[in-house]
Amino acid sequence: MTGPQKAVAIIALAVIALGWFNWRMWRRFRTAKAYRAGWGKADFDAMVADNGVSASVAALTRELVAPHYGQGVVPHPDDDFARFLVIDDEEISDLVEQARERLGIPVPTPIDPVELPPMKDVRDLAVYLGSIAADPAFNAETVPAPLRSR
Repeated sequence: MTGPQKAVAIIALAVIALGWFNWRMWRRFRTAKAYRAGWGKADFDAMVADNGVSASVAALTRELVAPHYGQGVVPHPDDDFARFLVIDDEEISDLVEQARERLGIPVPTPIDPVELPPMKDVRDLAVYLGSIAADPAFNAETVPAPLRSR
């Protein structure tokens, strides 16, 4: 194989991999949309409120994660960040930072960082945001070992 042929082969494989990933995500969201035909924003808010999260924080959480869903798919508290939404810890910390800004809570600086508790799903994010919204002087080290009770 010559140099240009290798380059074309690598680019073709990259395009195929990207297409497969997008198809898989589209299929996952289409399935979720069909499965959650009767699921709405009020259902999300009510389910998160069962964990002691205020309605305003529930709406904020829903708005923060909505861009990671397909159009017409309402978030579910049990949606896993890593497996369903393919969101890593860095993106979760970005969501928390956006929430802090919108709640008017000072954003930690690199000089004074805040360690986030492990967050597995959307419910964990909502519970964490509810805890910092309730207490602006919240220290992340005080988060109980089980972040939530189910």
